[in-house]
Amino acid sequence: MDKNSIFNPIKSDMETLKRHISIIQTLLREQPVGIIRIAQVTKIPEHKIRYSLRLLEKQGLIIPSREGAILTPEFVEQRESLAADARDIASELDSIYQTIKTTLQKR
Repeated sequence: MDKNSIFNPIKSDMETLKRHISIIQTLLREQPVGIIRIAQVTKIPEHKIRYSLRLLEKQGLIIPSREGAILTPEFVEQRESLAADARDIASELDSIYQTIKTTLQKR
């Protein structure tokens, strides 16, 4: 992707989102789990895991414990709405893609 692409901010956000999802998947399998273990499982650098854990904690999806991070009851309650949000975003991105594709084919 071109470094000046209009999609770079979205691509960066998608990378962060993928990292959050990898961390959540790890927590679903192994919670409580610490930063080092998450890094081993996901192959994500520890500093990026720390950042993601901070954001996920701020959003109320995880809480720290002595043994490591754990998912909150709120996360469990929000699972379906998170999936619906992901579906809506995917649909919107597909719509944007179709618009761009159609626009470029006209030229």
